[in-house]
Amino acid sequence: MIPPVYAGQRDFPNISFQNFSLFISSTFHQDISLATVLFLLFSLTENTDLLNLHSRQQQKLYPSEKGKQYTGWMIALVNALRDQLDEETTSHLFLNSDDEVDRDKLFGDKLHNMAQKLKLLPYTKSNQFKPKRVEPISQDRFKPVLLICPKTFTCTTASCSPRALIQCTKDRDIPHTKLIIGTTIHDNVPVLTGRCPLCDTRYAADRERYPDPADKNTWKRLYTNNARYLKAGQNLWVDRSFSKAVMNGMFSFHASSQAYTQFWNNSYGAPSTNITNRHVWQAFTQESIRTIATQTSQSFELIDNLPISEVTGKAYEILGNNGSINAATHHSCSECSHAYKQSMDPTAENNMDIDAADVKMVVLDGIVMGPTHCAYDDCTAPLANARGGALCSHHDNEFGNRCRVRDCINPKMVDTEACIIHQPLWEKHKQTHSRDHLMGVRRMLQRPQDLQPWQNQENHPHQPHDEENPEHVRKHFFSPACSYCVETVVAPCGVVIAWTKFEKSESPTNILKYLAEIYPTPESRPSYICIDKACVVLRTAIANGSWEEWKKTTRFIVDSYHYNNHKADDLLCAMYCNPAPIDGSAPNLVQLVRDKNGVMQMQRAFNTQVNFLLYFKY
Repeated sequence: MIPPVYAGQRDFPNISFQNFSLFISSTFHQDISLATVLFLLFSLTENTDLLNLHSRQQQKLYPSEKGKQYTGWMIALVNALRDQLDEETTSHLFLNSDDEVDRDKLFGDKLHNMAQKLKLLPYTKSNQFKPKRVEPISQDRFKPVLLICPKTFTCTTASCSPRALIQCTKDRDIPHTKLIIGTTIHDNVPVLTGRCPLCDTRYAADRERYPDPADKNTWKRLYTNNARYLKAGQNLWVDRSFSKAVMNGMFSFHASSQAYTQFWNNSYGAPSTNITNRHVWQAFTQESIRTIATQTSQSFELIDNLPISEVTGKAYEILGNNGSINAATHHSCSECSHAYKQSMDPTAENNMDIDAADVKMVVLDGIVMGPTHCAYDDCTAPLANARGGALCSHHDNEFGNRCRVRDCINPKMVDTEACIIHQPLWEKHKQTHSRDHLMGVRRMLQRPQDLQPWQNQENHPHQPHDEENPEHVRKHFFSPACSYCVETVVAPCGVVIAWTKFEKSESPTNILKYLAEIYPTPESRPSYICIDKACVVLRTAIANGSWEEWKKTTRFIVDSYHYNNHKADDLLCAMYCNPAPIDGSAPNLVQLVRDKNGVMQMQRAFNTQVNFLLYFKY
């Protein structure tokens, strides 16, 4: 990796305020505002390279050179400043006695004199070169002092008056931390806590702590949605621009917390300050919670001091909405929503029904990616240890130090998951789950027809895609169990609307149950739902009676790829699940467009292969 490069800097100009004030009052109008003066001051100190170019062009050091007082560099600076100032502010840049002619040049002379007064130009009035003035200006001497404190200044408890908050930490006990704002690291920043003297609620910069009304010995925590700073570690706070960059970076670049940590440390880290994976994951979690809570107008409250693993689980329970993404529920764009039309003929009268709702479609499919969960019978709780663990916290504590083989009560040996009797079974498990062995399994999956001479020619039972998993009694709990697939509901443009996990199979019954959960009312249902096995789902819906409700608002169609395989021997699929019928029976699934030769052609109105692309993207 390329290490960061830090250029040399010089101190801020050492000039007294009295001299600077006299210069301002004698150069600019008496009504010039402090904001305008600071705007001019920092515009000069932040553009020292331009001032170096301007000052050098003013000097005639060689016979062929022509010294020019009002250079093109200064003209560019004047124009940039004038673009940012309104007419009234611009008028305050000049004295009443200033000439009205060529005010841009006059303003440039004022800026030159101001830079000269601040000793920002490398050449003095007597044309002497000062090499130290070439370096950029350091801002260390006028950096603001930062303190992390609550954003609210009154108590927000409903039963309490809006009382003022008192600073409840003694001076000697006030903690000092590192604070990252954007990419800038600030050291020794005090962290202050407020307290309401009446209800005893504690206010920090990113949370509120208050006694549980039902149990005074238990404290609860409210994650404030409008927090300016977030606590990311024991000795690290970050601002929201940092946490938003973490969340957007991990989403946009599909990066892990480790990859983002390495990127940040290589780009912005300092020898004394490097962030860790835990800091990045904490920032990602905290920002995600507040983003979702803000969009749904919810307040996220938990028991205080929960570990981050429990916070993420509780966040999904409270804010996850069972996998439905609230921000995408009412998504609409030209790719996934079309105006309703009564026929395929664009010239027909009253073809468009402006009073009808827009036609929408979603694509539902399962991605068999095998998310893991607890290996114990009928337990789908998350793993206590996602890196090498096989059980949830409850069953891990229940087993304790016992051998992980079913019905064995012997203690397991050190650094293994089995007792001395079951060591051969443990060794076999380690061998079959080694990296080399798994590479061979991947090769077999990629080329299933290539049976090597040393491979056993056994016919393993194959689970049909639409049927429940056959009952399988595990001999041991060395490795975690896997969910069958992740079921996604996606708009044709690629926006993910909802998701869930199917533990045993992607059966039509599971699909219909899931659709009923995310589309509970007729008004919420899309016009078309594209499923790779829509014909099978349709048969099941007719058999169990749920089609009587679905047919009022929605049609099930097969995606174009699977339809080519279904239509030859499935009359129901060909008649009712066609994704693009050309006989005019479903005019909203087909649209007429002109090709490059101007000839009208039929094409599908919606993209039905979005999940296929989504699988390879992620």
